[in-house]
Amino acid sequence: MTALRRAHGLLGTPGLIGAAILTAVVGVAVYGFLLPEGAGHARVGTPYAPPGPGLPLGADDLGRDLFEQLVVGAGTSLSLGFLVAVATTVIAAVVGGAAGIGPRWMSATIMRGIDIMLILPELILFILAAAFLGQAFGIRVAILALILWPVPARVLRAAVLTAWSRGHLEVARAMGAPRWWLLVRHGSYLIGPLLIPVFVRTAMRAILYDATLSFLGLGDPTTPSWGTTLYWVQSNGVFLSEAWLWWALPPGAAITLTVLGLALIGIAVEERLNPALKEANSS
Repeated sequence: MTALRRAHGLLGTPGLIGAAILTAVVGVAVYGFLLPEGAGHARVGTPYAPPGPGLPLGADDLGRDLFEQLVVGAGTSLSLGFLVAVATTVIAAVVGGAAGIGPRWMSATIMRGIDIMLILPELILFILAAAFLGQAFGIRVAILALILWPVPARVLRAAVLTAWSRGHLEVARAMGAPRWWLLVRHGSYLIGPLLIPVFVRTAMRAILYDATLSFLGLGDPTTPSWGTTLYWVQSNGVFLSEAWLWWALPPGAAITLTVLGLALIGIAVEERLNPALKEANSS
């Protein structure tokens, strides 16, 4: 009970709801990793079988268990989202830090590069890159990380500049302290908390973008995922029959709930870091 009260004080009610949703999705993903190898691939029923004993969500056009595909897809989507979020956060932290504490020419060069990246449409870049480079899991992670870092880098650069203007850091710089050591040792307490909303929002966007790519048929067809399931729904015209209720609705709801949980956590953390934002939202 004490831990719950502390969590409520830290995240608030929306944040707790988001954490509960994300915990449930992570639990499903962990269960999916524990399933036998080949789960979601093997034919276990008749094609287009409705939900029934042994098939909680029925079967697809090849007789594969849709429930197993949903569970295995949770692990695929969450793994990709979290890996992209980690890589993007690291890239944004390094680039944003260099732009904030580096020489003026370096900062100007980095910011102009970020401006160019921000002009380009992210989703179209992702689609084109995946179409030419391939749809393997690692390739999709790398492409998304290289596309999604500019916005977080701008945010972190602004935080670095704010921390850099503190008096004790100016004194330490005047005494010859190394810039990167100062940033990591003394500026991290101001910049570090911002990495949490950066991570959460990046994971949310990565899951949405990857589901979109898979829905368009550019995902990895050998690995079950929520987006791939929706692609086969669209390809087989499932929306024209009642089968969409157990074939299309579960993965769509899973994507929505996962993104909602991440969004609620991100909003709660941002309000915690910026009380003025909380007051503006409540007014």
